[in-house]
Amino acid sequence: MTINETITAIPQELIRDINLLIYVLEAVGGFIILYIIFNIISLYGNRKKRKEIEQINNNLEEIKSILKSRK
Repeated sequence: MTINETITAIPQELIRDINLLIYVLEAVGGFIILYIIFNIISLYGNRKKRKEIEQINNNLEEIKSILKSRK
């Protein structure tokens, strides 16, 4: 049995179902890629915010120490 005979022996309904499954998997793959890109961008933004908050906390500690030394 050759490949051509094997392909023609597969019912058309099964081929349509397989094509639909392939389209769904492609769409899911696209969403996964977009999700990963979004998370990378969010990670960068959160890192930047965390550095700013850390700097604010350091400044606050410095202000507290200055105010305590004035008493």
